[in-house]
Amino acid sequence: MDNFNDLNDYIIKHRRYLHMYPETGFNCKNTSKYIFNELNKLSIDEIVSVGDYSLIAIIRNGKGLTTGLRADFDALSITEKTDLDFQSKNKGKMHACGHDAHTAMLLGACKFLSENKDLWKGTIKFIFQEAEEGPSPGGALAIVKSGVVDDCDDFFAIHVSPNYETNHLAINYGETMAAADTLDLELIGKGAHAALPQEGIDPIIMQAEFILNAQQIVSRKISPMEKAVVTIAKVEAGTTHNVIPEKAKLKGTIRTFNTAVRETVKFELEELAKSIAMRHGGKYKMNYIYGYDPTINSLESTKEFITSANEVLGSENVEVLKQPMAGSEDFSRYINLKQGALTWLGVKQETKETYNIHHPKFNLNEDALILGTKIFIDIIKRRSE
Repeated sequence: MDNFNDLNDYIIKHRRYLHMYPETGFNCKNTSKYIFNELNKLSIDEIVSVGDYSLIAIIRNGKGLTTGLRADFDALSITEKTDLDFQSKNKGKMHACGHDAHTAMLLGACKFLSENKDLWKGTIKFIFQEAEEGPSPGGALAIVKSGVVDDCDDFFAIHVSPNYETNHLAINYGETMAAADTLDLELIGKGAHAALPQEGIDPIIMQAEFILNAQQIVSRKISPMEKAVVTIAKVEAGTTHNVIPEKAKLKGTIRTFNTAVRETVKFELEELAKSIAMRHGGKYKMNYIYGYDPTINSLESTKEFITSANEVLGSENVEVLKQPMAGSEDFSRYINLKQGALTWLGVKQETKETYNIHHPKFNLNEDALILGTKIFIDIIKRRSE
């Protein structure tokens, strides 16, 4: 893998085009069309449309393992502030999570592997996925339910991260990213004049008690050896300074890494809402919305990623992380179907200030992208041995 200059240019060209024309969620029609047209130029056996705009490009090359390589292509509802020559032209939308880079890296791998079938054997399913950022249930669900990827032996995904230097890769064994659930709670009291609180049932007091006591679930109901987050991020109550309202609402997120903790947190949140409402003589309505499952990297898939990353980057540049992150990813759906692993590819800027993903000034070091493509290629070659 010495002369990859042309492939590097190919990857960057597509990354920059996708960056200029971001689309979000399940509304990625033009992005999907662009990817489809590019795939049509390559030696692809079959291109399958799944969901609204997701695509699966299939290359069959003799007997061997079937491998799923996944890239997401949706953007975020963020107004870009990077001043790049190829800054977003779609107002209020931005590739602030690097999905343009993910897609470009996978297109690069697809191009190389379709043109160099003498280097590998088996079947590759290149998964180009919409709506990783949501809305629920995300784009992976339709792909998994379609049956098109049922025969994949493993799934692999690379996510860019400015938290790591370029030429660096970080990966977890096991717990990698959290389940992300949503709490939607309404506390119902009785409205009254603010000067006569004894005539009402104050839902704001109930709301305050719930917010404070919810933090004790993680610290007192969950083992200190486990990981969990309960964050109340939105509160609504009242219309003016001198009226006790009838209702108070709140929303929050719950992040966990296994089913037992997940169900414990859900149960305790409901018990807390019930007890507070009863004590005040009020009522409650609670909706607990299950989001993405935790992403738990499979042992063998993780080993394969590390072996290929060691080859491409050098073992000194491959880090096994001790802690997962509390963000979430619907790549978990692929792992749950069979097995797989997701890793972090460093894209930190070397001469510019670096901004993290989901920031309006997020940008990445494009020198890293060919490295991600090389890792995908190496995985496929090794699985053919």
